[in-house]
Amino acid sequence: MPLSIHAIVCAVDFSPFSPLVVRHGVALARRAGVRLYLIHAIHDPQDGVHATAVFERGGDLAHLTEDARQRIQAMMTDTAVDWEAVVRFGDPVEQTAAFVNNLPSSLVISASHGVSGFRRLFIGTVVERLTRALNRPMLVVKPSDHSGDARVDGFLSAVISCDSHRHWQQLGSLLALVQPALGSRVQLVHAVEGPMDKTGVDVDAVSYGQVQEGVQEQLRRGMHLKARQLFTHVDEIVVTVAPGVPQEMVLRIAREETTDLIVVGVRRSGRVGRWISGSTTEALLRLAPCCVLTVPEYVGSKQADGVRR
Repeated sequence: MPLSIHAIVCAVDFSPFSPLVVRHGVALARRAGVRLYLIHAIHDPQDGVHATAVFERGGDLAHLTEDARQRIQAMMTDTAVDWEAVVRFGDPVEQTAAFVNNLPSSLVISASHGVSGFRRLFIGTVVERLTRALNRPMLVVKPSDHSGDARVDGFLSAVISCDSHRHWQQLGSLLALVQPALGSRVQLVHAVEGPMDKTGVDVDAVSYGQVQEGVQEQLRRGMHLKARQLFTHVDEIVVTVAPGVPQEMVLRIAREETTDLIVVGVRRSGRVGRWISGSTTEALLRLAPCCVLTVPEYVGSKQADGVRR
């Protein structure tokens, strides 16, 4: 089922990256004609001596909330878009996910701050935690090396990491929203990590290598035909099907093509849900030279009211 976006949500933490997140949110809300929500979660700092949150003794929760609303208001001054400030108290990931997952189908926008070492190993970044918690697509923006960050007006070039779960086949309207109407390009990348199904190929007449090349070519043609049907807004579609490791292929192509956006699915795995540690998604979030759009594999099974059927 194609993705449809009924709201844009910006996760605002008042870091130096927040203005960039808001600019992307405003541009996309205008383009889609939907309401823009700006959510900020006030974390509950714990007193080192007393087992209570600091605000409980200081009585300043109301002050912190009002301060957050005023700072959001300042970022939205003279912005002609329908918007609403949402201020919650608690863990930023938990509060953002709880709010977003109860909205109609929406696109979340966040920023990648970059965390490494043991903190990433044991906790993960806010972006990675949001990726696991959200039932919605999320655009992770990164600062551009170019002045003015022209990508706010749309991502000219997108590389889509494809696999057997076919999350990319629900991206038609979403890509049309984040890409400009003219001059845009999409490249689908399918990394073949093992032997492919040889159905329909006369294995007695050709070598193993020829069989695999033939199957890969069949897949490439099928993906290209489907992409032409889905991505009617783009000027150029390229499909790459080749042996390799998904994240390595996607990153190499993204760097070679100076890509503006990488799109990757978030796969559900096991009883613990979407755990992305060590996955293609985690690697691309961490190493991508550009913005990343994550798409949960089951978004298409949700209705417009946000309820999973």
